[in-house]
Amino acid sequence: MLARRHSGALTGCYTKKLKIAVPEKQGFKVFVNATTQKVTGYCIDVFEAAVKKLSDDLDYEFDIYAGSYDELVHNVSSGIFDAAVGDITITAERAVYVDFTMPYTESGVSLLVLSENDSNSTIEWVFLKPLTTELWLATVGGFFFTALVVWMIERPKNLEYQGSSSRQCTTALYFSFSTLTSSHGQIIGSPLSKIVVVIWCFVVLVIVQSYTASLSSMLTAKRFRPSVTDLDQLLSNGDYIGYQSGSFVHSVLMKKAFAEKRLKSYTNKEEYAEALRKGSKNGGVSAIVDEIPYITSFLSDPQHPNEFQMVNRIYKTPGFGFVFPQYSPLVHNLSVAILDLTSGDECSQIQAEWLGTATALPSYVTPNTDSAPLTLRSFSGLFIITVCISALMMLISIARSVHVKYTKVRDSDMQSADGDGVGEGHGGSGSGPLQNDVGNGSMTDQPHHEAGNEDSQGIHGSGGSVGDREPNGSVPIHTIQIEMNTG
Repeated sequence: MLARRHSGALTGCYTKKLKIAVPEKQGFKVFVNATTQKVTGYCIDVFEAAVKKLSDDLDYEFDIYAGSYDELVHNVSSGIFDAAVGDITITAERAVYVDFTMPYTESGVSLLVLSENDSNSTIEWVFLKPLTTELWLATVGGFFFTALVVWMIERPKNLEYQGSSSRQCTTALYFSFSTLTSSHGQIIGSPLSKIVVVIWCFVVLVIVQSYTASLSSMLTAKRFRPSVTDLDQLLSNGDYIGYQSGSFVHSVLMKKAFAEKRLKSYTNKEEYAEALRKGSKNGGVSAIVDEIPYITSFLSDPQHPNEFQMVNRIYKTPGFGFVFPQYSPLVHNLSVAILDLTSGDECSQIQAEWLGTATALPSYVTPNTDSAPLTLRSFSGLFIITVCISALMMLISIARSVHVKYTKVRDSDMQSADGDGVGEGHGGSGSGPLQNDVGNGSMTDQPHHEAGNEDSQGIHGSGGSVGDREPNGSVPIHTIQIEMNTG
């Protein structure tokens, strides 16, 4: 027994030396390390710091107890011990027989499992996981749609989009898909096409950046995933489960319908690690079920970084507390002292001294090691914008083409009508004087040798070329005069 004396506000109830039981632990001695020479640990320091906040003397001695925690609590209830100090969890079953002080640390029951390293598995299709199937299809469809729009706009005037059907198709598709790497070059000329391409390049940029971030998360943050996520999985598989020797966790597992033969007890961190590495099929266990403070202490050990994980709190408890017989006045006084202790920095300093400042915080849910893939809904606004703008540019291009064709047809009709009017005007001016002369019965006096020459020219020119005719298709006046004289 180890005797100690501290001051405390006991309202005059305790004048004798208190016999306080301390559990003997084989492992996790950072919480309680009890030897015949000295009793130390995180729980002991918290108790002594709380006692120091009392105003009257408290004389007590520690007595090492080697039994289970439930037996220790019953011994306090029966009067064998005046109190119990250590990593004793507050439970409803124990509170029936004894009184607990306020908890001085948060607790609960969780799973400690082995991490599966995804870096050793096949990841040949992991590049498809960042996007959902719907988003992949929408993206590919966007490339084809952009290629169609650019082809329809550029084809009338751009020689790059003319030629055989295969050449036109490959040129349009190459240009569209090359927007992924911005290597498409200058093979478009229409401002409408450039607007379509700029909008589509923005959509591609957003999707590519999001895809890269998601893929990076999958290849780095997801390298380690828990081998087991809940108790139901262990129960259905019939796996072996480990727990800390003497812990109330054994009764919790029995209530969860686990068979006694499937439960294995362990005492220290080394046994935990060895059992998990072996696995349930090789003489070990698939998971260790233990209280969160012990698991966080185990995970903070630098001997096995990232090799194990804590997942899914399966049972909630108030935490660790000090045990006293029912109706003991020390319960209230020490509870007030613990509240004062935990609200200040002193308790944090004690925790840092024994458990370390880098101790992992409890994780109450299964870690989400799988990044959620990007969905079409996330980018629906971008796709709607690019489809609407592309369709508008295509309609403008079609409208311009129709307008140009209509203008050409109209100009052609107007030129044809103007040509017919000019021909009729030249024919009337050449025959007017002739009709007047014939109608008057007189003709222009001309020498006979000129008539003969004209007649000779008319005869020789009758089989000649069209060059003897006037530009508007009418017959020359001198030819008509020769024919009249001949008649």
